[in-house]
Amino acid sequence: MDTPLDVRVLNMTPTEAVLEWIAPQAVVENYVILLTQNQLVANTVHADGETTRYQLSELQPFTNYSVTVYAVQGFMTSVSASTNFLTPDIENYVLVYKDHSGQQKELILDAEDTWIRLEGLSETTEYSLRLQSAFGTMRSTTEHASFTTAGRLYPYPWDCTQHLLNGDTISGIYTIYLNGEPQQSMQVYCDMTTDNGGWLVLQRRQNGLTDFARKWTDYRVGFGNLEDEFWLGLDNIHKISAQTRYELRIDLRDGRESVYATYDRFYLSDARNLYKLRIGDYSGTAGDSLSYHQGRPFSTKDRDNDVAITNCALSYKGAWWYKNCHRANLNGKYGENRHSQGINWFSWRGHELSIPFVEMKVRSFNFKAMMWRGNHSLPLQ
Repeated sequence: MDTPLDVRVLNMTPTEAVLEWIAPQAVVENYVILLTQNQLVANTVHADGETTRYQLSELQPFTNYSVTVYAVQGFMTSVSASTNFLTPDIENYVLVYKDHSGQQKELILDAEDTWIRLEGLSETTEYSLRLQSAFGTMRSTTEHASFTTAGRLYPYPWDCTQHLLNGDTISGIYTIYLNGEPQQSMQVYCDMTTDNGGWLVLQRRQNGLTDFARKWTDYRVGFGNLEDEFWLGLDNIHKISAQTRYELRIDLRDGRESVYATYDRFYLSDARNLYKLRIGDYSGTAGDSLSYHQGRPFSTKDRDNDVAITNCALSYKGAWWYKNCHRANLNGKYGENRHSQGINWFSWRGHELSIPFVEMKVRSFNFKAMMWRGNHSLPLQ
């Protein structure tokens, strides 16, 4: 029986190739194709006797193969014909995904990539996905998949804890909606790393580039840059603290040494009550320098609400819940080491060292319970 002629491999990609040959003159019932990899038979397949072309799939990139073809008619077999080929390496992957409206996005992935995080997807939306390996202009056959995104647990998150439960795990600027109402939006900075994240930052000092020796109006509305130094604003802090029970955390850093103070309750009264400070029990490593200021109204250099003979805000270059002046002065003058005039936390660095880095932040007091419920409400993504 005649042998198949001119066996050759065409249209190679890293994972596929087309095998082609010229049929013998005799009638052929079927062809047997043996694919060998590293001198081991990787696959044996049968092709219809009327075809002279076969698609090889599930090949390994950058791998030597030998392929053998012979014809079969009843009990007769032809002499086999063989050829060798080397699959090209994968240069990259091409990933295309689109939603039901047809809007699509194409991503080029490195050959080493085995996963990717898709961002900017719409909620509760079905997506179709196509993936191909590529070498130059050649493409493999397409792998198809589809998935549907989950809905967000909180459509209008009112703080950073709810953002975290929605799957927002990267620290940065987010929009929150006071009391979950879409018309009451504001931007805040969320710390998603400290102590499992979910912290809404109220204040940050880190370089002295922002002037904190300001008047009442500035402290009411807030000032600064959320990605640098800032004060979120007394009005905003009051509205946030009125939503639910919050805990307060204060992070302090001096060089390589870091400490913190937490209070298991935090609330700021409204403007009519001069933004009085209410805090709960202390824990932490910094020592308790804030309880001294419990129940005090806020003071600025032009609105003196302390009980001291002097104007504390004017004398100590800041604005705070001063009493008979302070044991904490986190809005004091940056880098000022004169007694009580810098950024002070008395129980850690006393009154004569201005602390280089400070952050004040709040998180829902029920954070751990909310995280547990959230993890059991949303599917893993």
